[in-house]
Amino acid sequence: MSLSLALLTFLSKLMKDPLTPTDPGDFEKLVAVLFKNSGYNVIMPPQNTKGYDIELKKGREHIAVQAKNQTPKCNLAQIQKFQHFLELPICSHFTSGWFISSSGFSRPALTHLQTERPKNIALATYSNGQIIWDYPAELETATVLDRPLRYFGVFTSKGGVGKTTVAAHLAGAFALMGYDVILLDLDPDKNLRKLFLADPHDDSGDASLFVPPKTKTEEGATITVLNHDQWKEHEHPNVKIVICDCSPVLSENPPSLVERFDYCIIPTTLNPLGIAKKADVIIRTLRDLREINTKAQMFIVINAYDSSVESEKRNKALYSMLSKQIKSYTKDDTKCKLIHPSYAKIRHSNLLFYWGYHIVEGSKPQLAFNNIGGRCHPRIDFLQLAEYLENHTDIESLLQEDAE
Repeated sequence: MSLSLALLTFLSKLMKDPLTPTDPGDFEKLVAVLFKNSGYNVIMPPQNTKGYDIELKKGREHIAVQAKNQTPKCNLAQIQKFQHFLELPICSHFTSGWFISSSGFSRPALTHLQTERPKNIALATYSNGQIIWDYPAELETATVLDRPLRYFGVFTSKGGVGKTTVAAHLAGAFALMGYDVILLDLDPDKNLRKLFLADPHDDSGDASLFVPPKTKTEEGATITVLNHDQWKEHEHPNVKIVICDCSPVLSENPPSLVERFDYCIIPTTLNPLGIAKKADVIIRTLRDLREINTKAQMFIVINAYDSSVESEKRNKALYSMLSKQIKSYTKDDTKCKLIHPSYAKIRHSNLLFYWGYHIVEGSKPQLAFNNIGGRCHPRIDFLQLAEYLENHTDIESLLQEDAE
């Protein structure tokens, strides 16, 4: 299933309509009229049909259209849901799917499609009577939004929860979005540095990684690993993301750096033994961090999540128990959140489990991402985590999620 060349040029040629949609129903009708006026056979599905809002036919093309009228930009989860819908057996008659938004799409959502490169889906934004083609784009431009410098601290609550892996691949997600990233290795073991050494046999050599661009017009991005004493902000004016792989002993992390953190991330697993201990280590870590930094948003993310159907019941029970224990702390700290797996999680995968095998092979450093096309769960998960962090920079958003 692929989009024809005629369809790829369709949205960029027309739709100079003065109407402004005021609710989802109006927006769907507006989009339907525009397609009809352009020669498409428009079929409005029965009310409460799930997965799509408009059905289009023209020649051999049979398109499912989802029209989304909302204030925030459409996110990665919404795009994934539409992708999943198009892959269902009941959708085998559709040759492609179009997702049209009134508010645009988040950077992680666009990065996901530009990297995975599916051929049966297209994204477009309706604005002031015009449609702007987002994916695939006829004219692809490389733009990285200006943003303040942000510090991320990744902490461990106990051994073996994947702290270094999370720090490295969160850096990878931001690099895929076009940001040069500095990784500060604060852990005495210096595993992060070892995993990014250009020459695995040269411990004092360069530790960095080039992340290729998603499109031909982009430059790509870099991940550079530094020690704390090597990091000087004024020497890296274009860097907007600094991620710290922190020492498991909080006192060993420079307090002046911990005070700068905008986000503190604590990966954990749904391990029955750890949860049975009332999450004491996690809560103690949260309290100790808060004594040093009063402004940071603190997030606990589930790592190595087993998403199989067989584990669904156990996951739900373990998460519920963990959530109750964490709330003994978060009820008094509105800037702290245990992320529900439905919003963001890091799924168990062999790609992540065996990350670092390049050291054994003596090859160049790499992430557990498939950077050139194809579906890759680690890449999707870390893009979704980056998006979640970006969308939860204030107390109001955290409180709203709790209310939901």
